[in-house]
Amino acid sequence: MLIYADENLEVIHRPGASPYLLITFNEMEIQANGSRYWGQRFCEKADIAALGFISRRPNWFPAASVVKAVEVAAPILRAAPERILYGHSQGGYAALRYRRRFNATTAIAFCPQASINPKAVPYDNRFLRHFSPDLHANMGIAPDHAAGRAYLFYDPFHAIDRRHAERIAQLQAETQLVPVHMTGHGTVRAFTGTERALALINACRAHDLAALRSLARSARIEAPMRPYQNAVAAMARHPAWADALHARFGDRFAPVERVNFLYHRANRHIGDGNLMTARAMLTDALSLRPDNPAVKHRLKDLDARIAREGKLANAS
Repeated sequence: MLIYADENLEVIHRPGASPYLLITFNEMEIQANGSRYWGQRFCEKADIAALGFISRRPNWFPAASVVKAVEVAAPILRAAPERILYGHSQGGYAALRYRRRFNATTAIAFCPQASINPKAVPYDNRFLRHFSPDLHANMGIAPDHAAGRAYLFYDPFHAIDRRHAERIAQLQAETQLVPVHMTGHGTVRAFTGTERALALINACRAHDLAALRSLARSARIEAPMRPYQNAVAAMARHPAWADALHARFGDRFAPVERVNFLYHRANRHIGDGNLMTARAMLTDALSLRPDNPAVKHRLKDLDARIAREGKLANAS
């Protein structure tokens, strides 16, 4: 049931049989439509009581809207003494940023950002286009936002996510870092499936670090993105191995993963002077994601270079 909506977000309430209220925050790829929320299928299958915060666009849950929504949801929150915040990326940020606002007992965050303010995080420009000075004043995660315990899942090999994770752990008390190697920025996908997600939540509720480490290890081994992450990791020093992994597992990559692999592998080919091979890869990437601006721009630049070098060759 939709209980709150404004220009920035919607809040959906789902009664359930769980002993806790799961408060979810969406990643940027899913947006509000009046009825859905992030984690909906999982909550329905497991009959979990849920309060789904879902943004209308990638906006990192502006504080003014969250404050108003929490006021409306106050009766639901008062009836749930155990409150678990749960989110990925922008949703992971919200799960940590609003721990105190919800008086959370537990927060579970996957690959969160400490902020998207470029002045606060000059090492991360991935989400710069979504930063608004009006919406995001004082948005950075701070020590006084902490409440209960928090568990932050991330890939240590993802350099930017690691910096965010380490910074957040320094800022917020009772934050446990849980590395899940070779999962990239999609760490949450390693914990899909009702049984695994429930085991994760229960281990966090119990502060069972041994169980969390075991879950992280098995999730890493069975993670659907592992072949992609291995291929990307191999690209710098072992490009032939990266190509072999792509040839064998590329059809299993998620579309965004395949586009990313082709884009970065094409850039390596350009650096090595293999321009036509690079062009073929960029063309393949563009066929998968025709609106990807980075791929379109790179292909345009490459075509201009090929034309220039062709003219030079003809002139000589």
